[in-house]
Amino acid sequence: MHQTGYTRASTLGPIAKVVTAAGGSIERVFRRADLPLALLESPDTLLPLRDHFRLLMVTSRELHDEVFAARLGRQTSMAGLGVFGRWVTQAPTLLEAMHRAGTSLPHMLQTATQLVVRRHGSEIHWSYELTDPARDGRQQNEMLAIWYMIAVVRHFAGAWWLPSRIIFEGLPPRLRCPIGELMCTDTAIGNTASAIVFDRRLLTAVNPNLGRDDGLTATELGRIFDLPDPEDLPGRLSVLIELELLDRRPTLSRIGIRSGLARRTLQRRLSEVGLSYSDLLRNALQRRAVKLLCQTDRSISEIGSMLGYDDPAHFSRAFERWSGVPPTRWRRLQESRLRPDAKRVAGMISGQTE
Repeated sequence: MHQTGYTRASTLGPIAKVVTAAGGSIERVFRRADLPLALLESPDTLLPLRDHFRLLMVTSRELHDEVFAARLGRQTSMAGLGVFGRWVTQAPTLLEAMHRAGTSLPHMLQTATQLVVRRHGSEIHWSYELTDPARDGRQQNEMLAIWYMIAVVRHFAGAWWLPSRIIFEGLPPRLRCPIGELMCTDTAIGNTASAIVFDRRLLTAVNPNLGRDDGLTATELGRIFDLPDPEDLPGRLSVLIELELLDRRPTLSRIGIRSGLARRTLQRRLSEVGLSYSDLLRNALQRRAVKLLCQTDRSISEIGSMLGYDDPAHFSRAFERWSGVPPTRWRRLQESRLRPDAKRVAGMISGQTE
């Protein structure tokens, strides 16, 4: 069964930088793709894969560049993928890194996706395979994904490493040479999944940073495992609501359109699991409010406005219903909990001990 996939905004890489350098308008690109520009400042935000595909397609058209995503991919790095990138590139060998990437990708970064390792004689074919049915922009997405896979191998093999060849599923013949030139390697057209091909002996390459004490904490790993299951309707709808909240207060009608469900069907299916649209919106507003209070210095009025409240007092009353305290007091409590004892810090600086 085909799955509707989701991915993180971080997988777009430095898209604003590349578009601007090429003379395009990143604002116009996001507007035409019907996505909030604030995604650029929210790398962990989830969005449907079809929206990710569409954004890459719209950008390609904006720049009149059929291989735009391949150019974008040249400037990507695993570091840009946050916790997922760190988890993969901390593996002891390339083989383990590829295993980590394959097993954690659908849980940490992108669903409806598989990274599959196959051996063909002395060669390894590492393929990127999708079960999401969306087609528009799919080829652009695969160009970008291939570069991330190359970045994984380069971490172990060296910054200038390139695969012996790259296979693209259903690539139009006219794009074979331009992509080959961009990727500086032989490009082939295949009928199966897109893949990079390299010598199997490279699998034993050792991590050059092995032994560094920069492991991930349980908290870091746990907070990123939040991609919705295909059967989890409330989870899927919550992704859409939180995406819309970056730009506007989402309405039931808007979320219905984005989810492909009629208004009444959406309400009925939520009712079957004991929820309503208002429940999902309230939970999303609370999560966003807490994030803004914790991670920014924005005023309460500004945060309320960003969440769609016309009057700061309305936001304050709503937040107090959620948490039991007004947002101003909640922020002070959080700051006092995290703030180190001033006297102890002063003593440490002066070399004194308590």
